[in-house]
Amino acid sequence: MESGDLKIFQAVAREGSITKAAQMLNYVQSNVTARVHNLEEDLNIRLFHRTNRGMKLTAAGENLLQYADQVLSLLDKAEKSTRMSRQPKGPLRIGSLETTAVTHLPEHAASFLRRFPEVDLSVNTADTHHLIQQVLDHKVDGAFVYGPVEHAAVRQLHVSHDELVLISSREGTAEDMLQQPMLFFGAGCSHRDR
Repeated sequence: MESGDLKIFQAVAREGSITKAAQMLNYVQSNVTARVHNLEEDLNIRLFHRTNRGMKLTAAGENLLQYADQVLSLLDKAEKSTRMSRQPKGPLRIGSLETTAVTHLPEHAASFLRRFPEVDLSVNTADTHHLIQQVLDHKVDGAFVYGPVEHAAVRQLHVSHDELVLISSREGTAEDMLQQPMLFFGAGCSHRDR
């Protein structure tokens, strides 16, 4: 089993389609099909259920995907480590809550990029739940989220403190006000959970 085969397998599993995986990887569709078929033959097990709606992982495929994610992540880290120097350079993908991206990130990003101009910083925003999943899926290198984060595979550092306040035109105790309708962002919003 080669890392290239695992990369193709991972892409098909994530995209749910040979065609979409081929487009994402910029490969010929027949090559992706052949590599998936060869991997299944080498392992002597079906990794996908093939349907007219695409490719769905079998139980064995789900197991292999967990290991493929880990192996490919380690290979990526190993490759990046060979490019390490005293001066960081290359891509740095950061996730952030929208409020953090507006209030805290500009100052820190500007300071960081002045110190390390060869770093290609990109930021995407989402809610805490999705950002943690993106870290776990290695889609971002790190993320600014509301904590604490209760996950064994995630290392967290406290960066700043925000105070959550309740604003109301009504008189009464906080407990009374919490019984009234409130305006929040959608499901997955950390404020809603708190």
